[in-house]
This record gives sequence, structure tokens and C-alpha cells, in this order.
Amino acid sequence: MTSTTGARRARTVAPLLGIAMLVPACASTFDAGPRDARRVDGAPFARLVPCGDQPFIAVFRGFTADGELVQGPGSSPSSDIYGVRPDGSVSPVTTDLGSYEFGIVADATTVYASPAAAGESSAARTTPADKVVAIGLATGRQQVVLEAPDVGGVAPDPDGSRLGLTVFTAGEQPGAGSSTAALVDLPAVAAPRSLAPETARSAGPAVVATRELTWSPDGRWLAFVATLPDASQEVQVVDATTGGSTTVHRADAATALLALDWSPDGTRLLAVEGRAPTAAGAPRDQVTEIDVATGRSATVLRGVRGDLVYSAADGSRVTMLDNSTESSPVARTWSRTAGGRFVATSVAEVGADLGLVSADRLEIPRCALP
Repeated sequence: MTSTTGARRARTVAPLLGIAMLVPACASTFDAGPRDARRVDGAPFARLVPCGDQPFIAVFRGFTADGELVQGPGSSPSSDIYGVRPDGSVSPVTTDLGSYEFGIVADATTVYASPAAAGESSAARTTPADKVVAIGLATGRQQVVLEAPDVGGVAPDPDGSRLGLTVFTAGEQPGAGSSTAALVDLPAVAAPRSLAPETARSAGPAVVATRELTWSPDGRWLAFVATLPDASQEVQVVDATTGGSTTVHRADAATALLALDWSPDGTRLLAVEGRAPTAAGAPRDQVTEIDVATGRSATVLRGVRGDLVYSAADGSRVTMLDNSTESSPVARTWSRTAGGRFVATSVAEVGADLGLVSADRLEIPRCALP
């Protein structure tokens, strides 16, 4: 659920460069929503609940100065997966700078991830397929569950029986194809099944990309952001059984859909919309809630950019990771008031003691939502 999903795959990043230029990576601005300093505490994860005997209540991708040093040409900065413990402390889940794309199952037992070697670009890879591994969070043990060409994003369904993936599908001409959503049942005995219509796998230029995979709580639907040839974007929802799809939200080429999360009750999608600031430098980023049944949307926060996810079972709180001007990433939480407004309630640095300089892809398992 992050704006950097798929950055590891050079072929899938190219379509997004125009959007990235329109939305510079500036610090988030938090004039959105009322804020009462007396009500803002320093524990943004404090209201999450332990998941039985599992060690973590949230996971995210973290970047260190060491990871930036091993970044290779054509690759994204190397990263690791980190976990947030019930007491709010942060511990590494991986330590190999594997440039991870990943997702966590609902009971917080397992993370499914697609790692790449530190500093490796897609053009430099010599292996014919990417590995997807299951990481047991209690033990740290990794097991390969799938090998498939050009795997980008990874999103396990709530019970961990299927994986939603983004995979690059080559077209008939060199350099043609698209990054599309796919499904695979676990244990994997067949290649991932593409969810894209045949027209998306034509011989045209590789200008269609898919990212920000998120499952409905019942595991029936997979939602994602699709970038179209004209650089506009859509939020699409696909029936994981039939493959039927519906577009529930559209954004023009001047807007970048930076994160996507499904509400715990399954009725809404939370999307972060990044826009270039005004000529005077005022932020125009906003957070939108999309009604899945009707496609109607409402702006719930303004001036916010970063990974944003629901952090309460009733949708009354949202939490994000912010890479702003501080030396370490910052976690921020807002609570919804009776009148529907979101009010800032918590803010704290994350992973400063571990040398983190930035973070993204925040994932909170369903079992941790109070």
C-alpha cells in the first residue's frame, strides 16, 4: 500500500515516471483536520491489540543509510521488513537488505514477500524467475512458496490461501507488455493466473502498470490501482473467483494514487491522492474514502501524503508513515469524531534507534484492530 510499490522493477516503473514528476516527493503537510496539542500523544500504535502469541501488531518496509549505499544502477534503495511490537518498539524481521515487496496475513503469523538481492536491478538479474517466500514472524524462518517471472507486489488474502501478485506480462514486440494483477492458490502447483483482460496484454508499449494490491476482508475481492496509457489511474476491484472487474474510482494524469487500503467492514477503500502543490507552495494532497458499492467518494483528510491504513475495526482511526523533514520516519494517527472529522491524536518517530531514514508499506493485520 505504498507509492513505491513496483519500484524494484524497472519495466513497470517507466509508466509512472510522468506521474512522479507531477507529484514531487516533498514532506507531508499536516494542516489537514483539526489538531489539539493537548490530545496528541506519542504512541500511534498503542491502541492496536496483540495477536495472540505473535510478536508483531504491524509491519513495514524500512530503509537505512546502509541500504542506500548498496543501491545499484536501475534499482530502488535496498530495504528490509520491520515489525512493530505491542509495546510500540520496532525490531527487524529481515536483515539482508532484500528490497522487499510484501503483505501480511490476517492472523499476523506470516508475511509473504518477494525479495530481490541488494542493489540488483531487473536488467541485471540472471535468474529466470523471482521467488516469493513465506516468513514465519515468530521464528523468522523463510520458505520459498512460488517462483514466477517478474513478480512485483505481493498481497496474501486474509487466510493466506491465495496470493495476489503483480507480474510483468511481455507483449509480442520487444519492450511491450504490461504489469498486471494475478492470482495463485497456495500451495502453488500452477503458474499465477492473470486477472487482466486480453486487451491489456496486447503488443502495445508497456505503459499499463498495476500496484497497491489490497484484499477485501472476506477474501472475495482484490482491489488495485491501474495506470492507463494516458497516465490516468483507476481503482479497480476484481472478483477473485470469476475474474469480473469493476472500476470504482478514477484520477486524471495530474493525480497519483499513492496508497490503497480496504476498510475492515469491506464497504470502503481508502486512497491517498497526491497532487503537485499550488504555485504558492500550498499542498493539494488529499485522502479519499471510496464507497465500493456506489463509487461515490468523500475527502476525509487534506494535506496528507504517505502510506495510510485503517487502524481500528470500525474505521474510526487511520495511521500512516510519514517521511518528512525529521531524521527518522514518523508514524501518525488520526481519529474520526462523531461529526465525521479526523483529528490528529498520535505522532512519534519510528525506528530511530535502528538507523531508519525512511519507511513505507505499512501493514496492520486484521487481528490487531481493536
